Amino acid sequence: MAIRYRALGVAAAASMCLLHGQTPSVDSILGRCVAALGGRPALESVKSMVIRGAVELPGLETRGTTVEYFRYPDQFAAVTSIPGLGAVSTIYDGHTGWQTDLRGRVTEISGAELADVRRRADIHWNLRLRQLYPGLHVKRREPLPGGDAWKLEAEADNWTYNFYFDVRRGLLVRFDTDRLTNSSSIAFADYRRVGRVLFAFGATELTAPITWSQTLTDVRFNVPVDDRVFAKPETHPRPDREDAPASASLETTASVFRQTLRPARQPL
Repeated sequence: MAIRYRALGVAAAASMCLLHGQTPSVDSILGRCVAALGGRPALESVKSMVIRGAVELPGLETRGTTVEYFRYPDQFAAVTSIPGLGAVSTIYDGHTGWQTDLRGRVTEISGAELADVRRRADIHWNLRLRQLYPGLHVKRREPLPGGDAWKLEAEADNWTYNFYFDVRRGLLVRFDTDRLTNSSSIAFADYRRVGRVLFAFGATELTAPITWSQTLTDVRFNVPVDDRVFAKPETHPRPDREDAPASASLETTASVFRQTLRPARQPL
């Protein structure tokens, strides 16, 4: 009960800042988001997730399916399947990460990208933004197509992260990542209630070389997830196809998609 009152107090304080035109603190913005999503106790009760959806790649005139697995505290697996071309995946077992490309080749994730995956794999990502992104600070109030948002920024491993929280609702509506080699900007929409928790069912990549949009079809909490889901994948090389140029373009999309899936599907 005391935790609930503290959450309501944070939300109330943030609302007062809005009424008086003041810039709220990082803690106020994050606390208001947690309250909007259902509150800390509800979010902490989620120990595993299985998430299924559909993805569209307008620039390539194709679509596919996605499935993602999370298990407390930080195991994660995501598989994107494109009919006729194959599947790409990202797997993190809590210590090591791997990626599988469309040709069935497996590579180990390292460096800044591994650190990024480790942060995103945390099943309670939204509850731990302060810890996961040290130096997080408020930049400014910024207009977005759906209304004004508070922009928060942090740097980690020479990557820059920008979080946009809707001023009116408190929800995370955009997440930008500026990497050394490329950038991404993910917009979230269609928040729906799953049990006691609000969850974003829509995500759109706005700026990558090839944009995509994802719509979830099924979200389940606290379901069993087999250990094998998070095991290192086996290499199964596939021969090059006649449509190799298209596959190469799709592989570029898949690489970006793998790197940006995490926050889009994890508002906890």
